[in-house]
Amino acid sequence: MELLEKFLCEQLKRDEESLFAKFREYNRLVLEWNSKINLVSRKNESIENILLNSVFFLTKFDFKPDASVLDIGTGGGFPGVPLKILFPGVSITLVDSIRKKINALSDIISRLGFDNAKAVCSRAEDLKKDKTNRFDYIVSKSVAPLADLADWALDMLNSGGSMLCIKGGDMTGEIKELKRKHKNVNTEVIDFTFESIYNIDDKRLVIIKKQE
Repeated sequence: MELLEKFLCEQLKRDEESLFAKFREYNRLVLEWNSKINLVSRKNESIENILLNSVFFLTKFDFKPDASVLDIGTGGGFPGVPLKILFPGVSITLVDSIRKKINALSDIISRLGFDNAKAVCSRAEDLKKDKTNRFDYIVSKSVAPLADLADWALDMLNSGGSMLCIKGGDMTGEIKELKRKHKNVNTEVIDFTFESIYNIDDKRLVIIKKQE
């Protein structure tokens, strides 16, 4: 996890040993569960690269440390768990439709000692039926096209809230389709360039907000 620690120190100016220890423990727990169910590729001997590709956007985005966060299609907890490690004050809801992944995540977040964190087995489009489900940030990492994500999640944003979509590749087509289906959104695309050592290639953050 040395590369992750280097990134946290040099790019995010975070050098707390307790932080590094929490990421190492998360890595251990994911790999432990991965021997039983597929949280990540079985080829992975470490989740370091997945972590780097979950937090890189924080170099250019001012994340509110006490926000309420929904992570859609979280899988092994990405990017929700890394965000919770970096910002312990956030309230995080991790959502995935696969029960065995949620069972694993429930164990992982318990063993990490998180407060205000829960793993929920649901589809996002079902979650939004409960009008009490409202969040400051709704995050996703390469889960679905932007228009689909907006269909599922836009109505769950608090006033002034943002959807934060971690994406790769050309977003032109996806943004065009998003705006065709959702006339009441503003979008911003932030591009990133890092040293090749980090293996964060062709990544961007797409921010979606409702027009006020």
